[in-house]
Amino acid sequence: TADTSYIMGATQPGYFSVDKAGALVVDPNYASSVVLTSKSPQVVTYTLNPKAAWSDGKSISVADFAGMWTANNGTNAAYETVSTTGYEDIGSVKKGKGANDVVVTFKTTYADWQGLFGGLLPASVTATPTAFNTSWQTAPTLTAGPFKYSSTDLTGSTVTLVPNTKWWGTKPVLDKIIYRAIPPATQLDALANGEVDYIDIGPSAPNFTRASTLPDITVHVSKAPNYRHMTFGSKTAISQDLAIRQAIMMSIDRSTIARAMIGPIDPNITSLDNHVFVKGLSCYTDNSGIYGKQNLQKVNQMLTAGGWTGSPVRKNKDKVELKIAITIPSGVPTSAQEAQLMQAMLAPAGIALEIRTVPLGDFFSKYITPGDFEMTVFTWIGGVFPISGATGILTTTGEQNFGKIGNASIDALFVKANKELDPVKRCKLANQADKLVWQAGHSMINYQRPNVTATDKKLANMGSFGFTSLDYTTIGFMK
Repeated sequence: TADTSYIMGATQPGYFSVDKAGALVVDPNYASSVVLTSKSPQVVTYTLNPKAAWSDGKSISVADFAGMWTANNGTNAAYETVSTTGYEDIGSVKKGKGANDVVVTFKTTYADWQGLFGGLLPASVTATPTAFNTSWQTAPTLTAGPFKYSSTDLTGSTVTLVPNTKWWGTKPVLDKIIYRAIPPATQLDALANGEVDYIDIGPSAPNFTRASTLPDITVHVSKAPNYRHMTFGSKTAISQDLAIRQAIMMSIDRSTIARAMIGPIDPNITSLDNHVFVKGLSCYTDNSGIYGKQNLQKVNQMLTAGGWTGSPVRKNKDKVELKIAITIPSGVPTSAQEAQLMQAMLAPAGIALEIRTVPLGDFFSKYITPGDFEMTVFTWIGGVFPISGATGILTTTGEQNFGKIGNASIDALFVKANKELDPVKRCKLANQADKLVWQAGHSMINYQRPNVTATDKKLANMGSFGFTSLDYTTIGFMK
């Protein structure tokens, strides 16, 4: 989840960051250069910072890169990797000519090569599938960031990081960072009461409005690559039916949902119409076609042709009701409100939407990741590599395609896009794939979610970063 990623960002190596102009820059703490030294075959050479070392004092080396590749390239299914994208295209990882050089040679071209080896793991963690899958379940072992893991308090629901005394870069300002798990519904109260100094408001207009009135609190808003979506599962015959999925999408007015959720934050908000590119990126185009537009007349025609008739809830010839459930986490007002809006929009189409609320802590682990759902809503946190990032979500082999909905044509287009170095051609291929994603009824993008956070007004260099990278060493409190 995003929260885990934020914690890891303070403790793990990353070779590229994104500056204020949105450009990728090499992080000098970990490498003096990362260069594409050949296009055919594709070769990338990392010149590592010799000072960069794990918390046990061992230098970061080619063994760590080779282990990361081995664990994530898909050749051993016992490794429970999030995605093999990019790593599966690498042919070898070897020591280069220089003492600090790591040479990565690709067997097939991979365009988003800068996104690989971020959050690098030590070789000891990738050495075996068991180590990779289980050794960090309760706490990390070796780290190599400006902060290091200190402790977990299960009773108090906190994880504490402290400065890494062996850190070779700029000394962090903070003495410690405490991550506190608090139900979303009470996070703003915790901020107002001084229990925490920072919260992610997310797409909550009521919390945004309230936070804006709180004394000694600063609200930060920025554009971001994040988006809310409704995704389909393939758990039942109803959710497996393409015509029904398409009818559900065409029964919903996405712009109304966007305005209801984000309008007070961004009065100009409209629906997002692309699964790969968010607004603000040059490749963005509306690929939703008829499936992104509310059309109850067309829905009636489709469902009637499929044998679903009657009202207020349609039934088929076997008297089975056209009923589907949306699974949402408890204590998340945004999810509840979106589900209620969709429920009201589906009713005129003769589709009954049951809202299935499950414990927040179990939402992903017991329901979404295993595919135990028919419909659901949550946020995807985007990044600077939208095409490769979408590959794991939208292809049939993608580990984050939780509904396992898609087809070979979509897969093939993403394969081509990930191997295309020409940015114009890459955009075209990805947008062709996205049109098919809409047609396949994989998921329905609702709206681009701005990065909205609230902080203690004395907290500096912490807030809404949008597309840019967070520098954990500069976070601190104004005197």
